[in-house]
Amino acid sequence: MITFETAINVAQQIFQRWSDYNKLSEVTIIRDIYGRLAFLISGQDGLDKNSLTTALQTGLGHYDAQHLLWEGSEQNELARQMTVEIKRLRQVLVSDPNCTWYLLERTIAKKAWIDYSGQVDPIWTYDEAKDGKRPKVVTFYSFKGGMGRTTALAAVAILLAQHGRHVLAIDTDIEAPGLATLFFGEDQIERGTVDFYLESCTNNGNSIDMSAYMMQVSDTKLTEGMTGNIYLIPARNVDEHYVRKLGRIDYQDAIPSSMRNHLSRLIINAVDFIQDNGHQLDYILLDARAGFHDMGGVVTAQLPHGVVLFGRNTPQSWNGLKQVVQTLANTQQEKLPIAIVDSMSDSSEQHRQTFKTQSFTLCCDNYYSEDDTIPGIDAENEAHTPIYVSYISRLNEEIQLYSDGSEMQEKAIEETKNILCSEEYRLIEARIRQWFGDDAQLGVSGNDAG
Repeated sequence: MITFETAINVAQQIFQRWSDYNKLSEVTIIRDIYGRLAFLISGQDGLDKNSLTTALQTGLGHYDAQHLLWEGSEQNELARQMTVEIKRLRQVLVSDPNCTWYLLERTIAKKAWIDYSGQVDPIWTYDEAKDGKRPKVVTFYSFKGGMGRTTALAAVAILLAQHGRHVLAIDTDIEAPGLATLFFGEDQIERGTVDFYLESCTNNGNSIDMSAYMMQVSDTKLTEGMTGNIYLIPARNVDEHYVRKLGRIDYQDAIPSSMRNHLSRLIINAVDFIQDNGHQLDYILLDARAGFHDMGGVVTAQLPHGVVLFGRNTPQSWNGLKQVVQTLANTQQEKLPIAIVDSMSDSSEQHRQTFKTQSFTLCCDNYYSEDDTIPGIDAENEAHTPIYVSYISRLNEEIQLYSDGSEMQEKAIEETKNILCSEEYRLIEARIRQWFGDDAQLGVSGNDAG
């Protein structure tokens, strides 16, 4: 029985048994939105095309799209244009001495998660970010929800601000927004990522007033000891209009690169707005949606200069992170730096050693390439080196980092802030700064408090 999982292997076997296979130089498999296979073939003249067509129809059954495109002088103009477009988008599948195989996936969604082209650039270059010419963009991602991802992002934002860095946090977890409610009451949250996306779609490229989207963290108890600022763009407040707005966003690339372009515009406009108001911006922290969400894929794989991954020592978590790490290792022209966080970690040495071994294996199989000098399992500050964040029951409660004026809430903010500034979260912040050579004593902002 032919299945989605086996169809490509079956097709390759059919080609390799074909009498004229040794006359081919390239075969591109085009897998359509249903999983059916079509082919673009390059080779010598005088091939027995009919026998190949018959063999594919017989061998692939309903997984044969019954479309073979032969590259050559006999192509009409439309076929030539199709060939150029296919070659632009395809990715190498496998090479043998005589014939190179390519794959082009025609999907409706999830494109950012399966783009292994190695041709994508971050929102601006890594060197611009490292040199302080543009902010450093870091995404926080977890395959499963409830991993403490958003809490860790808030902690890192606070720690960076304590070191004099100016930080913008953006909530792109539009299905389950929550970042803004850590810092502000619901009645203070109005417009955000969802609104900007729709406005960006409809305003024909005109300028957008970012003051309606931008919030600045200013609670005196929370900001005590900070010499940097924290800005925030929420998803928006969840009201009777929210799902109707969300229903107009939850897709990717109905127009090519649409989601990436709108998110890039949001980030660039936010940076310009902050700088136009006289403030430097050093870091942008993006809170990504858990799972293989379309916007999460763009935010995690296509835009940032580094990614913090949260997981647990469970088969489901490792299986999810495997796909994510493969994507991060292969999408951009330069391999994205990553940090793997053992979320709500068991403090026992046995648990942590097991997690480290799994993390090392994950990176060896899916992140480090044959050209890399693979560091040892006990090496420090490498992609596979875990950061352990212990389970803290207080952080599983509703966190409120803003005051209602009561002495009890003032004390609660101080206690929560102390937890978020503990050594475990400091290790995440330090790992991020390490990616960019951002020494805490020699900050790009010039006003370091560390």
